[in-house]
Amino acid sequence: MKHRVVATSALSMESGEPLACYGRWRDALQLDEALLLVDFSLGTPWLGQMQQISLTAIYVVCDNRVRVAVTDQLLVADTSLSPQAQYQDWVSAHQLVDADPQAPVRLATQTIDKPWGQEIWYTGVERRGVCNFVAGKAVTPIPWLQAVLPDAVAGEPGLPLVLLKILDPSPQPVLGDLYFELHEAKREAYVVTGINRQAWPDGIGYIRYGFDPLQIASCPSPEAFREEYLNAVTAYERQRRLLDTLTAEGKTPSSVQLATERQLREYMDSYTAMRPLQKGDVVQVPVLLPHALQHGVRVIEFQTPTYERKIVSFAQKVLTQDHWDSQEAVASMLLEPPGEPAPVHRPSPEGITIEQIVDFPDFEVERVTMVRGARWLAEASTTYRLLIVLEGELTLAGFAYAAEQAVLLPRQWQGELLASQAAPSLAFLLARPNC
Repeated sequence: MKHRVVATSALSMESGEPLACYGRWRDALQLDEALLLVDFSLGTPWLGQMQQISLTAIYVVCDNRVRVAVTDQLLVADTSLSPQAQYQDWVSAHQLVDADPQAPVRLATQTIDKPWGQEIWYTGVERRGVCNFVAGKAVTPIPWLQAVLPDAVAGEPGLPLVLLKILDPSPQPVLGDLYFELHEAKREAYVVTGINRQAWPDGIGYIRYGFDPLQIASCPSPEAFREEYLNAVTAYERQRRLLDTLTAEGKTPSSVQLATERQLREYMDSYTAMRPLQKGDVVQVPVLLPHALQHGVRVIEFQTPTYERKIVSFAQKVLTQDHWDSQEAVASMLLEPPGEPAPVHRPSPEGITIEQIVDFPDFEVERVTMVRGARWLAEASTTYRLLIVLEGELTLAGFAYAAEQAVLLPRQWQGELLASQAAPSLAFLLARPNC
């Protein structure tokens, strides 16, 4: 056991799979107030190898309501406290998220530096970082709480949440342009939240999105286009690697070498298509379509929670792998995007607009807009939902959420969402897995 606790009639201790232990204990429970500790091991596949960490799940029942916490810390009991008071003492002492399975729980942010700018994660769980649930100053890693919450209210234990993040590229041209890449299984959806006026004075930014139809038509066949484009990418990659090698050796590339890099990059990029973007636009990125968000375009992104990509090209040194995937990617890539469906308007009360803006096989996203002071009673869902505020202020379960703050709504949760009187309107995104 990872704690110094003596079992009593109101305090039970077990080891094993926490949800199974909780279910047996709850079925047999005859007290109005009781506490259960379950020691268990949790695998960490996000670290790339199956390591195990030792955790303790804490369940307290009072007046037929359960609250849940989880910790890797040593627990020491105070025999003078009631089960509920002991639970609160541990939650406070170890700064644990006190989770009510029937209540929303806020998502903490984690900033990840990138060569082109930064990502702000809400639900990411991988080697580079593990996101947390948060309550005040208390934080708990998402997979820890998923492992102990009953009824899969925050998703099935061991299964990652739909990935929610913000992409925040530098406004500087080239430096702030993302990888031109494609995905074989991962689907992405962007909602544009800001266009940097320093980068795009007219408020219209861009995403590199597939290929120029005129360039495709100028070739005798799609295969010939792929060959031409791959040759352009290969020529640019050689020059890119030359400059990266010189820089690594502490040498300064010559003006001729820099001019050659620019000419080869511009020629390579001339094969691609640039899609204009304004604030509020939605971009759906299907599998196998090469794409690259451009500098100064800030977006909220939802994506399939898998980490896989093939890099077609990049105008900087790639730090996460020692190669590009150009040949394999060019062979399988879509040349032009498929048709993108228009938003579907859902029935909604007066003063509220609900649009389904993404409907992928693995997740969907709705955009909800509410006039000042409007109230919306959200119905229960068979899955968890992720909510992130776009603009305005949302009051939910007694807490206020401003722009770019996010919360998980547990499975089967229903309740009222209120648009603040202090802002002209409220807009938020609501995503759920399709499973």
